[in-house]
Amino acid sequence: MGTRHKTAHAGVTREDLADAALRLLERDGAKGLSMRKVAAEVGVQAASLYWHVRDKEELLDLACDALWADFDAPPPHTTDPAGPHSPGGTDDWRPQVAVLARRLRTHLLTRTNAARVLVGRFAPGPRWLDRMESLIATLRTAGFDGRDAADATYLLGTWVQGFVLHESVPMSAAEQRGASPSEATALARRELEELSGERYPNVVALAGDIAGPDMDTRFEFGLARLLDGLEPLRATATPKQAE
Repeated sequence: MGTRHKTAHAGVTREDLADAALRLLERDGAKGLSMRKVAAEVGVQAASLYWHVRDKEELLDLACDALWADFDAPPPHTTDPAGPHSPGGTDDWRPQVAVLARRLRTHLLTRTNAARVLVGRFAPGPRWLDRMESLIATLRTAGFDGRDAADATYLLGTWVQGFVLHESVPMSAAEQRGASPSEATALARRELEELSGERYPNVVALAGDIAGPDMDTRFEFGLARLLDGLEPLRATATPKQAE
């Protein structure tokens, strides 16, 4: 495509296409996305889109970046001259990363149709890169070396995305038929409690713990354990790596 890829056609930009593709995914899901429908969404003929993208897969890449357009990530820490482990220094990395994880979960839950298609897609556009840069900067300032900061960023992102995908689908046929999440959970608990205590002694004994906690509680438990697991990496970073 050469320079045509960078040139607006009929007043439409790649950002316009990205936003339109995302709207269609949010509204209609993956089956609702096509070159023709995106063209109609921005008010041009479908042939005009080929000045900007080659096919539907490139539209998905653009939509992936658009997914991050209004994600409110906390600003990164700046380098603390006293050092990452000093009193009042950057030992507060956990609260900041936790805030980011919670905001990401909330953000994706408001866009579950799009998230089901786009999570896990690696399409580093400018909006996605801004958020990635912010998180990596926070982790490196806190004392993680470069490789660990990159791996931790990947782990945090994929864990939150996976959690959201899990909680955004009906948990059972009962919920699919119209039961509320709490009603479906109560039904699941009763079914566990009625199992054979001889065959499933632990499941029956812990039925309330297995089916009881709400998703907020489960998210906070998982997030805390994930951050616990990252902390030793920061503690063992060499002074050169932690700069």
